[in-house]
Amino acid sequence: MLIDNVQINTTIVKRFSILNQKNRLAHAYLFSGPAYSGKSETALAIAQLINCENNEDGSLDNACQTCPACKKTMAGNHPDVHFFQTEYGETIKVETARAILESIQLRPFEARKKIFILRNAENLTLEGANALLKTLEEPSLNSLLILTTSQPEKILGTIRSRCHSVHFCSTSSETVKDQLEKLYDISSDDSHFLSYFAEGCLGKAKNLNDMDFVQTKDEILDNFVLTRDSEAFLKTILADKTKTKILLDVLLSWTRDAILLKSGFDEKQLIHANRLRDLNHFVAQYTFTDLKDINDEIVKANKLLTDNLNIKVPLMIIKEKIWVS
Repeated sequence: MLIDNVQINTTIVKRFSILNQKNRLAHAYLFSGPAYSGKSETALAIAQLINCENNEDGSLDNACQTCPACKKTMAGNHPDVHFFQTEYGETIKVETARAILESIQLRPFEARKKIFILRNAENLTLEGANALLKTLEEPSLNSLLILTTSQPEKILGTIRSRCHSVHFCSTSSETVKDQLEKLYDISSDDSHFLSYFAEGCLGKAKNLNDMDFVQTKDEILDNFVLTRDSEAFLKTILADKTKTKILLDVLLSWTRDAILLKSGFDEKQLIHANRLRDLNHFVAQYTFTDLKDINDEIVKANKLLTDNLNIKVPLMIIKEKIWVS
């Protein structure tokens, strides 16, 4: 469980350092913000800071990274730091919430506080959320609970009201573009696409780059949007839910750009600026209403995918609209 220092929000860590020094930490926090905005990384950095063996007086702004406690937290094997992670489309079941409830009442094994980090808390089932609510209603002085989410509106209001809210903001896409070029030696065209597609989240942009997402995006555009026969390509995509989600996200970004171009917006604001010739050719074939209809169908398909429903037919409708409009 290596912590990516680039994604850590140092301002928020500093705020927790002050609260820790003054012994004013609350028992539960809700970290909300865009995906890949560094919520989980920051939570782990805070866990390190609080339990750092060289920070007994709470005076450090950052964990030392060298003591046994820091190394264990970084490696993911600290007995008092528990990180619960779910991926896209997975749910957090009641058993997880009950395990937290049972463990949170026990004294720490070796640290000052037991720390529980629940990633993507919006994935809690209703039973799980109700069980977690008991944890929040019966807080332990020796524990800290941090929930992270990119969709706070999906979390029970009773849970949100019992957590102190901490919001993570994106930076500008241009700032992220510059950081990608300086930190990771990414080309100007690729860094522009990644930073704008990631909506100003450096962590998300870096993750996309690690996935060779620029190549994936081009394959989707060339084999679905700009090619009439996409049956074989679509069959491969539909076999994997993650690939299907990526397809829909790329399609949404493409129609977003098309609508902006049709509306006369500055080309510099386009996500797919390096495919401007293809975009202009695409836009010339449709009215504004056509483009909005295509975009609406993609939004509907995204909702169906989120609800774990089959979207083969919706994708075929999108394909038909692209080539018939």
